[in-house]
Amino acid sequence: MESTGQFDVYAAFYDLLYKDKNYKAESEYIDRLIDRFSKQKKQNITLLDLACGTGRHLRELYGKGYSTLSGSDISKSMIDVAKAVAEREKLNIDFYNYSFQNSNSIDKKFDVVISMFSAVNYLTSYEDQSKTLKNVQGLLKKDGLFIFDFWNGNAVTEYYSPTKVLRKKDGNAEIMRISETHLDVIKQDAFVKFTCIYSKDNLKVSEFEETHHLHYYYFSEMKNLLSAHDFEVLHISPFMDIDKELTPMEWNISIVARKIS
Repeated sequence: MESTGQFDVYAAFYDLLYKDKNYKAESEYIDRLIDRFSKQKKQNITLLDLACGTGRHLRELYGKGYSTLSGSDISKSMIDVAKAVAEREKLNIDFYNYSFQNSNSIDKKFDVVISMFSAVNYLTSYEDQSKTLKNVQGLLKKDGLFIFDFWNGNAVTEYYSPTKVLRKKDGNAEIMRISETHLDVIKQDAFVKFTCIYSKDNLKVSEFEETHHLHYYYFSEMKNLLSAHDFEVLHISPFMDIDKELTPMEWNISIVARKIS
């Protein structure tokens, strides 16, 4: 078991911040990719969501006929939320509290491993990237699929916003998040400082700051990483648009890779 303060503080406000994120549409997109590229029948497919957060994608995938669904996240607080919701909604989903780098502690094998919301961008060193891909290899069955999305460096360097403000309301509760982003274009790193202010009835309840360190990838870099770790790239497209031709300035890129070893 493991946890990290960075994401544990964030967990309390995570679902409010992303209340308008279309998890249903994203899960339908994942489902289409699996239908198109998996060699297994859906009723036999076991699926693991790495960096699952509070389990929103898994809950949307639950009714689509998969054999078993599981999720893992580095944040114990995120997993606590995911477990509580799944239990309340009577959803049979297994949850684990492991990071990408320690996901080899999950003693099961899966037909599909997914990782959404550009979570792989939190792998900021080759050591972590390699360890993660080796772990995904170990978690997958023969011909298993790894489906994920990532930030495209071409778009990040061209279109990133140094400062952004996001406000979300739910009844009498409101959270405001100020994002300040700095790029290191030599190392392909982004440092995003979040200042979050949580209020109820127009009164500030809490305020906290976090800095997230991310790495953005280029097409050839990602393909080379996958190839070096015995993955075959089956499909690459703009995120959420399975049949659209890829262009250099798409911000989010999705990949379907098959285990070949």
